[in-house]
Amino acid sequence: MADIDASITISTRNDNLQATVDFSPHEGFGKPLTVEDVLSRLSEAGISAGIHMDNIRTMCASTRPLKGVVVAVAIKPGVGDNGRIEPYVSMRKRAQAREREDGSVDYHDLGEIISVSRGQKLYRRIPPTLGKPGYDVMGNEISGLLGKDIRIVLGNGTEFDAQDADLVIASMEGELILKNGLYHISELHEVKGDVDYSTGNIKFKGSVKIGGTVRSGFTVEAGGSIRINGSVEDATVIGGNDVTVLGGFAGTGQGVVKAGRDAFLKFVENQRVDAERDIILREVSYHSRLRAGHSIIAREGKGTIVGGRAEANFSIEALRFGSSACVPTVIKTGIDPALAERLKNLDGEIAMTGESQEKLEQNILFLYKMKFEHGQLPPYKAALLEKLEAARKNIPEKLELLSSDKEELLNNKESIDKAFASADIAVYPKVRVYVGHQFLAVEDTMSASTFKIFEGEVIRLSK
Repeated sequence: MADIDASITISTRNDNLQATVDFSPHEGFGKPLTVEDVLSRLSEAGISAGIHMDNIRTMCASTRPLKGVVVAVAIKPGVGDNGRIEPYVSMRKRAQAREREDGSVDYHDLGEIISVSRGQKLYRRIPPTLGKPGYDVMGNEISGLLGKDIRIVLGNGTEFDAQDADLVIASMEGELILKNGLYHISELHEVKGDVDYSTGNIKFKGSVKIGGTVRSGFTVEAGGSIRINGSVEDATVIGGNDVTVLGGFAGTGQGVVKAGRDAFLKFVENQRVDAERDIILREVSYHSRLRAGHSIIAREGKGTIVGGRAEANFSIEALRFGSSACVPTVIKTGIDPALAERLKNLDGEIAMTGESQEKLEQNILFLYKMKFEHGQLPPYKAALLEKLEAARKNIPEKLELLSSDKEELLNNKESIDKAFASADIAVYPKVRVYVGHQFLAVEDTMSASTFKIFEGEVIRLSK
C-alpha cells in the first residue's frame, strides 16, 4: 500500500453562506490531517466565520472518505423589534374605589372618565428596528433584518400631527375609547343604566347621556349637555349646557340640578334647580327652590308651582301659583338670582372686612399702650405690631374695591319694568308675588292673573 497524506478540497455554496469539504483520509504511513491543519487551510481560503468545530473534529478522525462535510455556516442576521404603539394616555378602567385619607373607602368615586383635549397627544408609532448583523463564511457582514412594521388606522376624532407623521393627536375634545384595537374620541359619554355604585360619579368634559336614574349621593358633572332618561334622586347634576331630566327630580332636599343654559324637567319635589337661562317644567314644582337667569315656565300638564320659592330675572309663567290648601309660595321676578347671590356675598364680605378693621385697630391700640407703659415691646410683640399695621394699611383699599364691585353689580341690574309673573288659571292664597323688591300678598283665590310693577308697586292684571 502506498503512503498517501490526508487531503481536503474546500468549496463554498449559496453566495458564501456555507463552506463544505471533501475529505480523503491518509493511507499507510501518510500524514493525517489535524484540526489545526484544517483551520489553517480554511483561513487560507478566506473562511473565518461560522466555523463548525465539531464537524471538523469528526471529519479528521474519520478513516473513510467523506463528501460535502459542512465546516462553516453563515451567521444569520437578527430580526429587529417590531413596530409598536407607545400610548401617552393610560387606558385604565374605572373600577377602583378611592381610599380616603382616614382609610375609609369612597365607593362613589371610581376615578375620572378618560377625557382628552383637542391637540392632546394620544400615541406614537415607534418604527421597527434592524436586527444585529450576520456574517457569511468569508466574514462579510450581512445586514440585520427589519422587524415588522405597524400600520396606523385612525379612529374617530383622531389625526396625525402636522409636524410629526408618527404622532397621533386628538382632533376634538371628548372621551377616549379603545374599541376593536382603535382609539376613538366621543363627545358623548353614555351610561346605559343607572348612575350608582356600579358606575360611580360621572365627570366628563363633553356631554353625558344617562339611560336610567341618578341615585342618591351620586354626582353627574359635564362640560356640555346632560340628558337623563330616568329620574334624579338626592343627587347632584351639573351641566355646562342644557340639562334634561325626562323623569322627576324628587328627594329630601339634598339634591341639586344646575344648568349652564336651560333645565328641562318633568317635575321637581323638595329639591333645588338652578339655570343660567330658563327652567321648563312639564308638570309641577312642589316645595322646591327654582332659580333662573331668565324665565321659569310651567304651562304643560298640571303646570303648578306650589310651595318653596321660584325666582327668575324676567318672568315666571305657569298655569297655577300655589294650591287650594293655601301652601305658602314665593314667586319672585325682576331680580337675577345669581346677581342677588353675588350681592349678598359682597355685603357679607364688606361686613367681615369692617369687623376685621375694628379688631385690628383694637389690637394695635393695645400694643401701643403696652409700648408706652414699658418703654419698648418684646421682639415678638414688636413684630406682631408691624404685621398688624401693614394689614391695616390694606383694609381701606380692599373696602374700596368691594364697594366698587357692589356698585358695578347694582348698575348692571336690568330694569324690572318688563318683568312679570303670570298664572293662566289661578293664584291661591298664601302666595306672595315679588317684582323687584316689591311684593303683593295674595289673600283670596284669583283667576288668571299677570303681575307687574307699576309706579313702584306690584299690580295684578286679570287675563
